[in-house]
Amino acid sequence: MISKFAIIVSFIILKVSSATFEEDVTLSLKQKILLDEFKERVIPSITKDYMKTELYLVKWLRSSRFDVNLAEERLLRNLQWRKNQKMDSIHSEDWSDMWNDDIRYYVEGKDKLGRPYALIEVKHLDIRKLILKGKGERYLRYVDKGVDEACQLVHELAQRYGNISRGNLLLNLDGLNVVQHTCARCMPYLIRALISFLDHHPECLDKTIAVNAPATIEQYVKLAVSLVPKEISDHFLIYGTNRNVWKPELLKYFDLDQLPRSLGGTKIFEGMED
Repeated sequence: MISKFAIIVSFIILKVSSATFEEDVTLSLKQKILLDEFKERVIPSITKDYMKTELYLVKWLRSSRFDVNLAEERLLRNLQWRKNQKMDSIHSEDWSDMWNDDIRYYVEGKDKLGRPYALIEVKHLDIRKLILKGKGERYLRYVDKGVDEACQLVHELAQRYGNISRGNLLLNLDGLNVVQHTCARCMPYLIRALISFLDHHPECLDKTIAVNAPATIEQYVKLAVSLVPKEISDHFLIYGTNRNVWKPELLKYFDLDQLPRSLGGTKIFEGMED
Protein backbone atom coordinates (compact mmCIF):
# COMPACT_ATOMS: atom_id res chain seq x y z
CA MET A 1 0.00 0.00 0.00
CA ILE A 2 1.32 3.44 -0.86
CA SER A 3 2.09 5.46 2.25
CA LYS A 4 0.00 8.54 2.95
CA PHE A 5 3.22 10.36 3.70
CA ALA A 6 4.62 12.36 0.81
CA ILE A 7 8.30 11.59 0.22
CA ILE A 8 10.18 14.76 -0.52
CA VAL A 9 13.97 14.71 -0.70
CA SER A 10 14.48 18.27 0.49
CA PHE A 11 14.67 20.38 3.61
CA ILE A 12 11.37 21.46 5.14
CA ILE A 13 11.07 24.85 6.84
CA LEU A 14 8.41 24.69 9.55
CA LYS A 15 6.15 27.66 10.17
CA VAL A 16 6.33 29.17 13.62
CA SER A 17 2.68 30.18 13.81
CA SER A 18 1.26 26.68 13.54
CA ALA A 19 1.93 23.17 12.33
CA THR A 20 -0.03 22.29 9.22
CA PHE A 21 -1.22 18.80 8.35
CA GLU A 22 1.00 18.83 5.26
CA GLU A 23 4.05 19.52 7.40
CA ASP A 24 3.14 16.75 9.80
CA VAL A 25 2.91 14.15 7.05
CA THR A 26 5.79 15.27 4.84
CA LEU A 27 9.01 13.33 5.23
CA SER A 28 12.30 13.14 3.42
CA LEU A 29 13.31 9.77 1.96
CA LYS A 30 15.74 9.19 4.83
CA GLN A 31 13.05 10.01 7.40
CA LYS A 32 10.59 7.62 5.71
CA ILE A 33 13.15 4.81 5.92
CA LEU A 34 13.63 5.53 9.64
CA LEU A 35 9.86 5.54 10.14
CA ASP A 36 9.59 2.11 8.50
CA GLU A 37 12.31 0.78 10.80
CA PHE A 38 10.65 2.29 13.86
CA LYS A 39 7.27 0.90 12.86
CA GLU A 40 8.70 -2.60 12.42
CA ARG A 41 10.26 -2.47 15.88
CA VAL A 42 7.27 -1.27 17.89
CA ILE A 43 4.20 -2.71 16.14
CA PRO A 44 4.48 -6.07 17.96
CA SER A 45 4.06 -4.26 21.31
CA ILE A 46 1.05 -2.16 20.26
CA THR A 47 -2.54 -3.29 20.69
CA LYS A 48 -4.44 -0.09 19.83
CA ASP A 49 -5.17 0.36 16.12
CA TYR A 50 -4.68 4.13 16.11
CA MET A 51 -1.20 3.67 17.59
CA LYS A 52 -0.19 1.53 14.62
CA THR A 53 -0.77 4.31 12.10
CA GLU A 54 2.14 6.18 10.57
CA LEU A 55 0.54 9.47 11.58
CA TYR A 56 0.73 8.44 15.24
CA LEU A 57 4.14 6.76 15.11
CA VAL A 58 5.89 9.58 13.29
CA LYS A 59 5.05 11.92 16.17
CA TRP A 60 7.21 9.85 18.50
CA LEU A 61 9.97 9.66 15.95
CA ARG A 62 9.96 13.33 15.01
CA SER A 63 9.82 14.48 18.65
CA SER A 64 12.84 12.22 19.23
CA ARG A 65 14.75 13.99 16.44
CA PHE A 66 14.46 10.82 14.34
CA ASP A 67 16.55 8.85 16.80
CA VAL A 68 14.90 5.44 16.39
CA ASN A 69 16.32 4.02 19.61
CA LEU A 70 15.10 6.97 21.67
CA ALA A 71 11.68 6.97 20.01
CA GLU A 72 11.30 3.24 20.70
CA GLU A 73 12.30 3.68 24.34
CA ARG A 74 9.85 6.56 24.82
CA LEU A 75 6.93 4.82 23.14
CA LEU A 76 7.42 1.55 25.06
CA ARG A 77 7.71 3.52 28.28
CA ASN A 78 4.46 5.28 27.39
CA LEU A 79 2.70 1.96 26.77
CA GLN A 80 3.80 0.74 30.19
CA TRP A 81 2.65 3.99 31.78
CA ARG A 82 -0.78 3.65 30.18
CA LYS A 83 -1.04 0.14 31.57
CA ASN A 84 0.11 1.14 35.06
CA GLN A 85 -2.22 4.13 35.16
CA LYS A 86 -5.14 2.16 33.74
CA MET A 87 -5.63 4.78 31.07
CA ASP A 88 -8.01 2.59 29.08
CA SER A 89 -10.59 2.83 31.87
CA ILE A 90 -9.83 6.32 33.17
CA HIS A 91 -12.75 7.87 31.28
CA SER A 92 -15.28 5.62 32.94
CA GLU A 93 -14.23 6.63 36.44
CA ASP A 94 -16.40 8.98 38.49
CA TRP A 95 -14.91 12.49 38.24
CA SER A 96 -17.90 14.40 39.59
CA ASP A 97 -15.84 15.62 42.55
CA MET A 98 -13.46 17.44 40.21
CA TRP A 99 -16.34 19.06 38.37
CA ASN A 100 -17.98 20.08 41.64
CA ASP A 101 -14.67 21.59 42.72
CA ASP A 102 -14.77 23.79 39.60
CA ILE A 103 -12.00 21.90 37.77
CA ARG A 104 -13.60 21.93 34.36
CA TYR A 105 -12.67 21.65 30.71
CA TYR A 106 -14.62 21.38 27.46
CA VAL A 107 -13.71 19.56 24.25
CA GLU A 108 -16.78 20.00 22.05
CA GLY A 109 -15.44 22.89 19.95
CA LYS A 110 -13.61 22.83 16.62
CA ASP A 111 -11.50 25.36 14.76
CA LYS A 112 -12.01 26.48 11.16
CA LEU A 113 -10.01 23.50 9.92
CA GLY A 114 -12.28 21.07 11.74
CA ARG A 115 -9.68 20.30 14.39
CA PRO A 116 -10.86 19.84 17.98
CA TYR A 117 -9.84 22.25 20.68
CA ALA A 118 -9.91 22.05 24.45
CA LEU A 119 -11.33 25.03 26.31
CA ILE A 120 -10.30 25.92 29.85
CA GLU A 121 -11.73 28.89 31.71
CA VAL A 122 -9.52 29.88 34.61
CA LYS A 123 -12.46 31.08 36.67
CA HIS A 124 -13.34 27.39 36.98
CA LEU A 125 -9.94 26.46 38.38
CA ASP A 126 -9.01 26.61 42.04
CA ILE A 127 -5.90 24.45 42.21
CA ARG A 128 -4.89 25.83 45.58
CA LYS A 129 -8.13 24.63 47.14
CA LEU A 130 -7.55 21.13 45.81
CA ILE A 131 -3.99 21.03 47.13
CA LEU A 132 -5.12 22.16 50.59
CA LYS A 133 -7.78 19.42 50.55
CA GLY A 134 -5.08 16.83 49.87
CA LYS A 135 -6.30 16.10 46.34
CA GLY A 136 -3.16 17.04 44.45
CA GLU A 137 -2.51 13.55 43.12
CA ARG A 138 -6.14 13.15 42.07
CA TYR A 139 -5.91 16.47 40.26
CA LEU A 140 -2.91 15.17 38.31
CA ARG A 141 -4.81 12.05 37.31
CA TYR A 142 -7.74 14.20 36.25
CA VAL A 143 -5.41 16.28 34.09
CA ASP A 144 -4.11 13.07 32.49
CA LYS A 145 -7.73 12.09 31.85
CA GLY A 146 -8.54 15.44 30.23
CA VAL A 147 -5.44 15.49 28.05
CA ASP A 148 -6.04 11.91 26.96
CA GLU A 149 -9.64 12.71 26.07
CA ALA A 150 -8.63 15.69 23.97
CA CYS A 151 -5.84 13.83 22.19
CA GLN A 152 -8.07 10.82 21.58
CA LEU A 153 -10.41 13.16 19.71
CA VAL A 154 -7.49 14.14 17.49
CA HIS A 155 -6.73 10.47 16.79
CA GLU A 156 -10.38 9.66 16.08
CA LEU A 157 -10.78 12.55 13.65
CA ALA A 158 -7.48 11.68 12.00
CA GLN A 159 -8.72 8.15 11.32
CA ARG A 160 -12.13 9.37 10.19
CA TYR A 161 -11.11 12.21 7.89
CA GLY A 162 -7.41 11.64 7.27
CA ASN A 163 -6.44 15.31 7.29
CA ILE A 164 -6.17 16.12 10.99
CA SER A 165 -3.01 15.62 13.03
CA ARG A 166 -3.29 18.03 15.97
CA GLY A 167 -5.69 19.99 18.13
CA ASN A 168 -5.59 23.34 19.90
CA LEU A 169 -5.92 24.69 23.43
CA LEU A 170 -7.91 27.83 24.18
CA LEU A 171 -7.45 29.46 27.59
CA ASN A 172 -9.73 32.15 28.95
CA LEU A 173 -7.59 33.73 31.67
CA ASP A 174 -10.35 35.94 33.01
CA GLY A 175 -10.15 35.58 36.79
CA LEU A 176 -6.51 34.50 36.90
CA ASN A 177 -4.81 35.37 40.16
CA VAL A 178 -1.53 34.45 41.83
CA VAL A 179 -3.02 33.02 45.02
CA GLN A 180 -5.28 30.46 43.38
CA HIS A 181 -3.33 29.51 40.29
CA THR A 182 0.38 30.04 40.88
CA CYS A 183 0.79 29.43 44.60
CA ALA A 184 4.06 27.88 45.76
CA ARG A 185 2.36 24.60 46.64
CA CYS A 186 0.60 24.53 43.26
CA MET A 187 3.68 24.85 41.05
CA PRO A 188 5.07 21.30 41.52
CA TYR A 189 1.73 19.88 40.40
CA LEU A 190 1.50 22.21 37.42
CA ILE A 191 5.03 21.25 36.37
CA ARG A 192 4.31 17.54 36.75
CA ALA A 193 1.15 17.92 34.66
CA LEU A 194 3.16 19.61 31.89
CA ILE A 195 5.84 16.93 31.98
CA SER A 196 3.21 14.19 31.77
CA PHE A 197 1.67 15.86 28.72
CA LEU A 198 5.03 16.13 26.96
CA ASP A 199 6.01 12.56 27.85
CA HIS A 200 2.82 10.87 26.71
CA HIS A 201 1.22 12.98 23.95
CA PRO A 202 3.86 14.20 21.51
CA GLU A 203 2.65 16.59 18.83
CA CYS A 204 -0.98 16.39 19.92
CA LEU A 205 -1.10 20.16 20.34
CA ASP A 206 -0.73 22.81 17.67
CA LYS A 207 -1.56 26.25 19.07
CA THR A 208 -2.22 27.42 22.61
CA ILE A 209 -4.18 30.67 22.60
CA ALA A 210 -4.65 32.59 25.85
CA VAL A 211 -6.92 35.64 26.11
CA ASN A 212 -7.90 37.99 28.92
CA ALA A 213 -4.48 37.86 30.53
CA PRO A 214 -4.46 40.48 33.34
CA ALA A 215 -1.90 43.21 32.70
CA THR A 216 -0.26 42.58 36.08
CA ILE A 217 0.78 39.05 35.14
CA GLU A 218 0.90 39.05 31.34
CA GLN A 219 4.67 39.50 31.31
CA TYR A 220 5.12 36.73 33.89
CA VAL A 221 3.07 34.37 31.74
CA LYS A 222 5.21 35.22 28.72
CA LEU A 223 8.34 34.59 30.77
CA ALA A 224 7.03 31.23 31.95
CA VAL A 225 6.16 30.23 28.38
CA SER A 226 9.69 31.08 27.27
CA LEU A 227 10.99 28.42 29.66
CA VAL A 228 8.91 25.52 28.31
CA PRO A 229 9.92 23.38 25.30
CA LYS A 230 9.78 25.06 21.90
CA GLU A 231 7.05 22.62 20.89
CA ILE A 232 4.77 24.71 23.11
CA SER A 233 6.41 28.13 23.30
CA ASP A 234 6.68 28.61 19.54
CA HIS A 235 2.94 28.08 19.15
CA PHE A 236 1.77 30.09 22.16
CA LEU A 237 -0.30 33.22 21.54
CA ILE A 238 -1.26 35.43 24.49
CA TYR A 239 -3.52 38.48 24.52
CA GLY A 240 -4.52 40.88 27.26
CA THR A 241 -7.97 41.94 28.36
CA ASN A 242 -8.76 44.24 25.41
CA ARG A 243 -11.65 42.49 23.66
CA ASN A 244 -11.13 44.59 20.56
CA VAL A 245 -7.69 43.03 20.22
CA TRP A 246 -8.21 39.37 21.10
CA LYS A 247 -11.59 38.78 19.49
CA PRO A 248 -10.44 39.51 15.90
CA GLU A 249 -7.50 37.20 16.56
CA LEU A 250 -9.77 34.40 17.76
CA LEU A 251 -11.95 34.81 14.68
CA LYS A 252 -8.92 34.00 12.51
CA TYR A 253 -9.06 30.48 13.89
CA PHE A 254 -12.62 29.90 15.14
CA ASP A 255 -16.10 30.63 13.85
CA LEU A 256 -18.51 32.34 16.27
CA ASP A 257 -20.66 29.23 16.53
CA GLN A 258 -17.64 27.34 17.91
CA LEU A 259 -16.72 29.87 20.60
CA PRO A 260 -18.35 30.07 24.05
CA ARG A 261 -20.53 33.00 24.95
CA SER A 262 -17.89 34.13 27.43
CA LEU A 263 -15.63 34.83 24.44
CA GLY A 264 -18.26 36.44 22.26
CA GLY A 265 -19.43 33.29 20.51
CA THR A 266 -22.73 31.46 20.40
CA LYS A 267 -21.78 27.86 21.22
CA ILE A 268 -23.31 26.40 24.36
CA PHE A 269 -20.92 23.92 25.92
CA GLU A 270 -22.42 21.10 27.95
CA GLY A 271 -22.43 21.94 31.63
CA MET A 272 -20.97 25.42 31.19
CA GLU A 273 -22.30 28.11 33.50
CA ASP A 274 -22.65 31.69 32.27
